[in-house]
Amino acid sequence: MDVEAAPYLLDSFIEAIARLTSYALTDREKESVVRGFRQFHQRLERISSSASLRQLAIESKRKKHSVECQHVGKTCVQNCTRGFIKAFVVGYAVKCGIDAVPHIVSLRLFSKPQLLLRSLKSKDTLGFAAFLSTLIGAYKGILCAMRKFGTGNDYVNSLVAGALAGLVSIKIDRSRSRRAAVTLYMVSRALQYGVVWIFNRWSAGLQAEEDQLRGRSLKRAHSAVSVSQQSPASKPTPRGLQAMSPAASSDVLSHHVRWDDSAVDNSKEAKRRMLHIDRTKRVLRWIRACAPTALMSLSCGVIVYVLFFHTDVLPRGYLNFLSRASGYELLYPKRAASALKSVGSEVMRGTGGGRIPPGMGTKEYIATLPLANDLLPAAKDGIHHDYVACGIFHPGTTSCTRGVVSTILQSLPVAMKVYAPLNASVLLLFKRRQLLANPRRALLKLLVSSLRSSAFFALMVTYIINGSCFVRTLLGRDTLTGYIITGLAGGLAVLVEQPSRRIELAMYCFLRALENAWDVGVQRGIWRNVRHAEVALFSAAMGVLMTIYQNDPSTISLTYHSILTRVFGKN
Repeated sequence: MDVEAAPYLLDSFIEAIARLTSYALTDREKESVVRGFRQFHQRLERISSSASLRQLAIESKRKKHSVECQHVGKTCVQNCTRGFIKAFVVGYAVKCGIDAVPHIVSLRLFSKPQLLLRSLKSKDTLGFAAFLSTLIGAYKGILCAMRKFGTGNDYVNSLVAGALAGLVSIKIDRSRSRRAAVTLYMVSRALQYGVVWIFNRWSAGLQAEEDQLRGRSLKRAHSAVSVSQQSPASKPTPRGLQAMSPAASSDVLSHHVRWDDSAVDNSKEAKRRMLHIDRTKRVLRWIRACAPTALMSLSCGVIVYVLFFHTDVLPRGYLNFLSRASGYELLYPKRAASALKSVGSEVMRGTGGGRIPPGMGTKEYIATLPLANDLLPAAKDGIHHDYVACGIFHPGTTSCTRGVVSTILQSLPVAMKVYAPLNASVLLLFKRRQLLANPRRALLKLLVSSLRSSAFFALMVTYIINGSCFVRTLLGRDTLTGYIITGLAGGLAVLVEQPSRRIELAMYCFLRALENAWDVGVQRGIWRNVRHAEVALFSAAMGVLMTIYQNDPSTISLTYHSILTRVFGKN
């Protein structure tokens, strides 16, 4: 349509509407309506020039290539500013709370209130708050800018916004250890949900292909029915069919278009494709069910290898926690790392398969080891173990079974101290409605969940530490392979946990295994640390996570999605 003719068509259209409306109104009402139409007409005349229409056409084309922001009731500037301020306040409060918890538990905060003031004035607290607020504020601002001036593809918009926000914000945090921990956590989450997204798209593609094949066969079936219903005029309809009802005749007709009791294209290629789709979907379901357990097992294998053969690589806090959980902190006070190192060095030395010579007591043999001063206080006189590792793991008894029972009894209370407060916090923060609706059931569920998680942890630690006793008895010697097998088998303890928690536990251990494997590779010279590598990794992880969060939120678990929504909001 010609742009110059548009105003005249609008004039005629408005006059026609005004004339039709005037027939149904009184004189006074007619005058007010006509006055309104005249004002509206004058306004249209001002904006309906050819230049204005061309400008409107350009703006409409531009809007086709843009994506509207989803922050309802706020402008882009308001959304970015509020996100920045809110994130700074929340990050500051969370960091102060984390610093105050140990002092509250130890009751030192009540005798020394200045500890809280020290945390409030700490540069570390301000740095963490600045990092979090910059990350969220930059993401919101860049996303709005990309939607307004960038491409119309929101996948690209969120990917670029997340990557740039991560690139800008990560260097603000001055704590290298925290930067590394946050980067590893985000990388593990990006890998997790990236793989889930790929599997979901794969499954959706298979389902679409299956629906297409079934739809094609249904179309052929309907065409076959229509052909069979169009009987020739020269051929009279059988008397039996004349007496049948329409429903019965349709049943008869549908009987002739069935193929193996399913509506699938009756061809060799369709049969082959449907069989392939069915097998692939079964494999995908099996992988989804087994992936958490397999990931947990592999992660435990790496952790056990590092624990015994590269003990110095483990973070001191994590090593102390494992020592307390396994009970070795009681056997070797402040010397548990020496015990683990001694086991690894004895295995790597490979003399006698890790056996203690016959006729020689365990304490006498331990006195010959490099770290004997740390191990001798726990050794008992007059006891002979078959293997050096057994003499270190359970020095008070020669029975490996008693050593296993002792480790379980040591691990359960430690695990309960960890899981009971954690599950109680989750109940109070995220499941208050269930607690108020049925307190008895909620508390019983809390108790069962804590016991189940504690049993999982105790079994995993016990098999990681004492499982090697059974493996070396089976193999007849103490080898590196035996400890890796022990770690792989120890990861199977996750099957005791609830299925919904297995992937979270597996991701936590995978995070530790990834960090430890990297540090071992650096220590052995296989690779080296790259300057600003955590910046690039954090940027890439943020890009992947934000892309999935903005465009395919169903990929992310409900708990983690609720956390992301609270932190980043609806954009």
